[in-house]
Amino acid sequence: MHQLRIFLLLAITLLMDTINVHSKSSMEIQPDSSNFVKASLMVITPTDIIYSSLGHCAIRMECPSEHLDYCFSLETDVQPRDYVKFFSGNTKAAVKAIQTKDYIEEYQRQGRGITQYELNLTPKEKQLLWKNLDEEMMKPPHLKFNFLNTNCVMMVIIMIQNALIDEHIDYGQLPSYAICKNGDGLRQLTDDTPWYQFIYITLSGSICDDHFALEYRMSPLSLVEVFKETQIVGNDGRRVLLNDRPTTLAQQTNFMKASKVTPTILFTLLLILVVIITIGEWHWGWKKSAMFTDISLLSIQFIVGLILCYTTLMTDLFAAKWNWYLIPCNPLPLLFLLLWGKNRHFGKIYLFYTLVLILFILATPLSSQLDIDHQLITAMFAVRTLSKYLQYRRLDNLK
Repeated sequence: MHQLRIFLLLAITLLMDTINVHSKSSMEIQPDSSNFVKASLMVITPTDIIYSSLGHCAIRMECPSEHLDYCFSLETDVQPRDYVKFFSGNTKAAVKAIQTKDYIEEYQRQGRGITQYELNLTPKEKQLLWKNLDEEMMKPPHLKFNFLNTNCVMMVIIMIQNALIDEHIDYGQLPSYAICKNGDGLRQLTDDTPWYQFIYITLSGSICDDHFALEYRMSPLSLVEVFKETQIVGNDGRRVLLNDRPTTLAQQTNFMKASKVTPTILFTLLLILVVIITIGEWHWGWKKSAMFTDISLLSIQFIVGLILCYTTLMTDLFAAKWNWYLIPCNPLPLLFLLLWGKNRHFGKIYLFYTLVLILFILATPLSSQLDIDHQLITAMFAVRTLSKYLQYRRLDNLK
């Protein structure tokens, strides 16, 4: 056991020496031309995995004379399809330095495209950028990953800003998604993936009504659009942030497949079905169909309500202090039904909840979080709760 401890200690020491050599090499570079060290923005196309559905970006640093070529990337400890860890807010992130060759090969295996954009920084700024990245790389995973405000775009923008010497960034004319509230911007960024948009908006909570700083409002692909119009401003004048034309390092072969049935289409059809079943219950005695519908809606409402309670109240994944969808989707209706459903006055609870749901639908313009997809779901609950209230009222009249 003692020998094993000595071996581990030596191994750790050698590893730290290796990292320090790389760090020292990048920090002590004395550039004599603007091309001695090259800094680039790397942009990776999206994938079907939800936490990569907006793409990825990193910073590439190259120094040919020292044989150094690394991609500094904000990486998480989450594994593919590990949704539980992601949505519980327990995913940790840190900046990692990865050999560029290995970095490109990994994304090529995934069928994702990689495009490189050279950053138009001064030699000293590139040296400082590399130094800052090295220092951040030495830190253990300490950032709680949040796709809204602790992400790869945030890392890239902040690192570039911190590397500027007596200069600042002028982003020029920003696109609409970069100046609107977060909920509206998120919808624009996810227009091509309506189901992911639906999930993001559902879980985001009241944070959708907030205005975010620029680095929190963009995806990796939209970052390029903004950077193309961005200039660095200093005492010596202005210069563009991105140099020349982009370089394609890997072609995209795995494209995201958009579902033909969007949330709006599905929930519209389900609402029509619920209305038909409710009419059939009253006019043709479809009691079993109505009962199955109620059980299904209550079960879904209960499960989704528990998830929303957890992500809103128990985690800080989206930094949400409140989620409006806890009003139509919460565990209470099923619990109340199980506890007091046989009470003769329980129909009043149905009436109260129906009014709440109707007010919720009417409140759609008041929040960036509320939209047609979720209101269609709310309307399904409202149709059934109103029907149940009318049934209780009819029973009271018969008595």
